[in-house]
Amino acid sequence: MIDRPLYMNRIRPFIGKNIIKVLIGARRSGKSTLLELIRRQLLNDGVPENAMLHLNFESSATADITNATELTAYVRSYFSENTNEGESNENSNRNAKNNAPADVDHNTTSISTNAHKIALFLDEIQEVDHWEKAVRSFMVDYDADIYLTGSNAHMLSSDLATYITGRYVSIDVYPFSFAEFLEAYRQSAGPISEREAFQRYVRQGGFPFQTDLAFDEAASMQYLNDLFATILFKDVVRHAGVRDPDALERIIRYAIGEEGHLITVANIAQYMKNEHRKVAADTIANYLDAAARAFLLYRAPRQDAVGMRELKINEKYYVVDQGLRQAIGLNNANAIDQVLEGIVFMELKRRGYEVRVGKVGDQEIDFIAQRDGATEYYQVTYLMASPQTAESEFGAFAALRDNYPKTVLSLDEFPQSRDGIQGVNIVEWLLRK
Repeated sequence: MIDRPLYMNRIRPFIGKNIIKVLIGARRSGKSTLLELIRRQLLNDGVPENAMLHLNFESSATADITNATELTAYVRSYFSENTNEGESNENSNRNAKNNAPADVDHNTTSISTNAHKIALFLDEIQEVDHWEKAVRSFMVDYDADIYLTGSNAHMLSSDLATYITGRYVSIDVYPFSFAEFLEAYRQSAGPISEREAFQRYVRQGGFPFQTDLAFDEAASMQYLNDLFATILFKDVVRHAGVRDPDALERIIRYAIGEEGHLITVANIAQYMKNEHRKVAADTIANYLDAAARAFLLYRAPRQDAVGMRELKINEKYYVVDQGLRQAIGLNNANAIDQVLEGIVFMELKRRGYEVRVGKVGDQEIDFIAQRDGATEYYQVTYLMASPQTAESEFGAFAALRDNYPKTVLSLDEFPQSRDGIQGVNIVEWLLRK
């Protein structure tokens, strides 16, 4: 099991605190593993095993828990049987009756676990109807230490905000970074050079289950192809109420194929028309939004790099993991510039940056990355194969008059720097702490 310190360091300050921890990200990106790492942390901190409950709502073991009332009853029963119940606290009950939703049992008592909070791990919680009502009751009635995971951003929409406003912190979880992929590969499949590992990462991406497959490429491609279908139909179609799944899949495949290129709804509408499918512009926009909510696609809006204002037309989309791109039949080696750009985009997101596409006059800057009030600029290319390529990549920054860091990333073994602009090898950059 990979420790994933990037995420644990973000979660650790909130462990045991009176705030709901919500881990969100694409299906199979490693959220359940993080719950297990947190559980181990709590055990190390002295929290007894019987004070913790982990429910995965995609498991057949939880098939009978379909709504908030059933979830509340199950949790209540579990801790009644596995811990010492304290005496009923009249004031606490009165507060629960005044604040708990109508369909949640009010007749609750505080639960004592030898001075430790009870810890609830609720995996893929969006599968439970009105789950947010139950979660609020666990906070109010039990003062529980609560951890949730979900594969659709809809769970952080108005419903959640209404019931637990100001009481949750969300942490984005992504498939393996290249550094994590390298560590996992060496643990499960044996020694490998950084160069060879990166070639595999370009093709196979970083979904963690590949560790169980010892990164066998054929098995990984089968798994990733099935995962794409699962995300599409369980996390996009179902949650967005899509009426035409075939059109949705065509649109998503088109967007992934155009990764790193500026696209518009009109572009996609014309593509669908050429495929003899008429799809309304609003429908296309809704489908793209639904794919983004399922963390299958990530949107990169355009921004004026001088005035720093967001532009309303044209944007880019990036797939959450390049392995999915390869698995659905798009040869990553034949689109290496797009794939490298996607890898860099997702790494910047993983590191906590807000990422936009920059525009300076007629020039485009691949990425404007902003974090904690600081700005960085990035260009991404395969190789500086000619003076013209070098001029294009470095020249993209020429109109900028600020002193923010500017970097050109490439696979050149010995990249050159000039005019204060750093040239950095992509693999080296990805492995930086």
